[in-house]
Amino acid sequence: MSARLELPAEDLEVRAEFDLLVVGGGSAGTAAAVTGARLGLRTALIEEMPFLGGMSTGGCVGTYCGFYHQERDGSLAPLVGGFPLEIAETLRKRGDAYGPIPFKETAALPYVPWGVKLLLEETCRREEALVVQLHAKVTHAIFDDGLVRGVAVQTREGRAALRARVYVDATGDADLVRAAGLETFKGDAIQYPSMMFTMQNVDTQRALAEMRRLPEIIEEHFESEKLPRRGGNLIPTLRPGEVLVAMSRIDVGGRPLDGSDAEELTYGELEGRAQVARLADFLRRRVPGFEEAFVADSAPRLGIRETRKIAGEYALTESDVLGARHFEDGIGRSAWPIERHVRGGETVWKFLDKGTWYTIPYRCLVPRGVDNLLVAGRCLSAEPDAFGSVRVIGPCMLEGQAVATAARLVRDADCSTRAVDVDRLRHELTARGVPL
Repeated sequence: MSARLELPAEDLEVRAEFDLLVVGGGSAGTAAAVTGARLGLRTALIEEMPFLGGMSTGGCVGTYCGFYHQERDGSLAPLVGGFPLEIAETLRKRGDAYGPIPFKETAALPYVPWGVKLLLEETCRREEALVVQLHAKVTHAIFDDGLVRGVAVQTREGRAALRARVYVDATGDADLVRAAGLETFKGDAIQYPSMMFTMQNVDTQRALAEMRRLPEIIEEHFESEKLPRRGGNLIPTLRPGEVLVAMSRIDVGGRPLDGSDAEELTYGELEGRAQVARLADFLRRRVPGFEEAFVADSAPRLGIRETRKIAGEYALTESDVLGARHFEDGIGRSAWPIERHVRGGETVWKFLDKGTWYTIPYRCLVPRGVDNLLVAGRCLSAEPDAFGSVRVIGPCMLEGQAVATAARLVRDADCSTRAVDVDRLRHELTARGVPL
């Protein structure tokens, strides 16, 4: 018997053509799709999960990072504008977010994942120029003579072909870039993933008084309880008795689990939920206020921090981040510290000076060797330490907003994605309230 299975060739009908096709409906992809539609582009958003939001909803991250930073006087100031700021302000008005709150030497905006899920979907459904397809996955990309010529999308009805003038890979794993046969890579030490979970029936009045002691409690029992992480966060949702828990970390034989490996990802989902049960038991026994608490649910999916990245026109560096470099092709501000989840349950932090920020270069969103494909989100081009800063949700949304704006310029000027007039791009972003 042959060790190979030969599949028949397919000839797919092109079901629809678009100005912009976004693959991946996480924070970056949703920002790109909504922005594109608002700019008058006929836009498609393809998402394999049954909901939008990516790690912000599926991973239940619970805090928007990179939306604000601390000024030199300690005050908190916004770094984002346009779509991400609109989302943050709407969530606050609805009671689904609060803050920003100081966090270490920066700031975060806690939110309710359900509120984000609902808001993103309501926002998309208001855009007449936007077609959203859930439960859909791009399986093939046709690449020829420097251009993506079309993609095959698997749905419950079978496989269909779609075409677009400009494509955006917002999968987080560079799935579209890889399907097109373009270069991707993984860092020497990718970051560990985590499984978030929600506990209810917490005596929050008592628990809040102990939350500052959580690192001390974890350190005291790290070895004896075989805890996966030296640190963590308990995030009140402001709903009575409810707390999001960030304390897990998933490894394979002591190294980070690779979320782009099918076997390891399956192991990670199972191990993540096993950790949830252990950690909930630990909290009930060790942290006052959790004695009668129970797990309401774990996140629908493992929280992946890092897998594949593109080989871009430029790779963001550690010195760019810590040196607060402002690029001529910068498309948005970022000041989240370099945050790396490393061996031994540790998290290493490197902070920018207060009141400073760097800008994200457009070139980091441009894969080499292709003229109609951009990326947004955590598969952008960045060196490992710089990636530890730029991977968070605030920058990801800014990137989505920027590549959609670039796609409109590509259509209007009939140029390639690498030939976009970055001065014009920056002008368009500034006009929409993005601080540069």
